[in-house]
Amino acid sequence: MKRLKKIMAMLLLMLLVASPVVLAASQSVEVQAAAKTVLKNKYYGYENGKRVRNQWRTIKVGNRSFRFYFDKNGRAYHADRNYVGTTGIVVKKINGRYYGFDYQGHMMKGIRCGITSEDAMPGLYYFNSNGVFNRQKTTVYRNASKTYKNARQIKKLLGKYSKMHISKDSCFGNGSDVTYIYGSLALSVFRPAGKGASAEVVEGIMQRD
Repeated sequence: MKRLKKIMAMLLLMLLVASPVVLAASQSVEVQAAAKTVLKNKYYGYENGKRVRNQWRTIKVGNRSFRFYFDKNGRAYHADRNYVGTTGIVVKKINGRYYGFDYQGHMMKGIRCGITSEDAMPGLYYFNSNGVFNRQKTTVYRNASKTYKNARQIKKLLGKYSKMHISKDSCFGNGSDVTYIYGSLALSVFRPAGKGASAEVVEGIMQRD
């Protein structure tokens, strides 16, 4: 009998030690605990044991916080990585406004390259500080980045580039192809040889791989 009591006591102790692990696992899917869970490449948010539906939530991921929107099924809007890669976005309409989300479900801000559906062509979208699509600024960026347009305006809009790559052989003519890297975007321009070297023209702008 004493041996049985000892065994029962040890089992109880093991359960008590293990219980924080079970609690931590349940907290990992709580929105209030700043996390999300992934099922079949879909992101879900839970609050008080129930899925968050048709609502925004701010979730801390690592040392940063991101905005997520969970649809009627409790799934977070997010882009398909197979279509947009790691830098592209999908644009979704929420309560009459448009927002952009990357493949991890993070709401985006600023200028991004994205799609509205899997069969749509990628395009530039500008989102304000609240993540809302700004049609006027988007039009400015799109017009400035049209092929054969002088690159001065789009380079000014994009600001300081982080990297630059020059290829001396260009199919555009006597000159070089230059690629400027701006965060998630890559701007390709043609730089004429000789005295016209400062008159770069746009070849195209796209998201980085």
